[in-house]
Amino acid sequence: MSTDTHGAAPPRLRRSFPARFVRNREAFLGLVVLVVVIGMSALAPWLAPQDPNLGDARNVLAPVGAPGHLLGTDDQGRDVLSRVIHGGRGALVVAIASVTVAVGIGTALGLLAAFAGRRTSGLLMRVVDLMFAFPVILVALSLAAIIQPGAWVLIGTVVFAAVPYVTRIVFAEARIEREKDYVEAARSLGASEAAIVRTEVLPNLISSVVIYGTSLVGVNIVFTASLSALGLGIQPPDADWGRMISEGAKVLVTGHPGVASFPAVAILLVALAFNWLGDGLRDVLNP
Repeated sequence: MSTDTHGAAPPRLRRSFPARFVRNREAFLGLVVLVVVIGMSALAPWLAPQDPNLGDARNVLAPVGAPGHLLGTDDQGRDVLSRVIHGGRGALVVAIASVTVAVGIGTALGLLAAFAGRRTSGLLMRVVDLMFAFPVILVALSLAAIIQPGAWVLIGTVVFAAVPYVTRIVFAEARIEREKDYVEAARSLGASEAAIVRTEVLPNLISSVVIYGTSLVGVNIVFTASLSALGLGIQPPDADWGRMISEGAKVLVTGHPGVASFPAVAILLVALAFNWLGDGLRDVLNP
């Protein structure tokens, strides 16, 4: 007995995007983790058991599981669980906002460089090379000197650091798309370069940009936490994962590892979740 499969599309291609997404374990797990973390951060004022900035001098460095303090307290008697929940708000907003801006700028620059004349393209890419070579920590310190340390310093630094990477990727892919038949067909029909970029090339690059941007958020969660640990990010008394690790390091050797470990675990989970989601989207969108 034979089965005629002529003309039938492969099962994987017949499945819809939601079905393929759910079947991809990495993407689905990453999304679940992010939904939980983002939901907890958004509802932090209602979910946090205590005021994250309220210290109790009588209950300093309480151990994990202490009454009223599930994850213990820090060296100022503040509830660690409450601070971890509230700390996610700043970390997520800064990373997502800065990467979104960087992706928008990098995509525009990459497309412009790919379709502009040789001189304009060369000039833009040399500027990108200079941005690659410029010390990012110097950018952060300069911004902190101009505008006081805080979320805007983190956003500005991440945008400066991420734009050249996005620009390079978009530039390389746009140059490949520029030589394809559908672009030549659009030109032969009289379409302008701007129209070709907007209606033909950009839609074909969106998936790659989204995938890279998603993974970039995970990288910058760690990066912004590092800047906050150096005192360049969100300032006290507001909770911030990077600063919590910096403050917790002071009591790490005294037998209280949870103060630094719990925000570090939160950073690790969120960074991994964004990377899982980015890798999963790559497999789902480009099977």
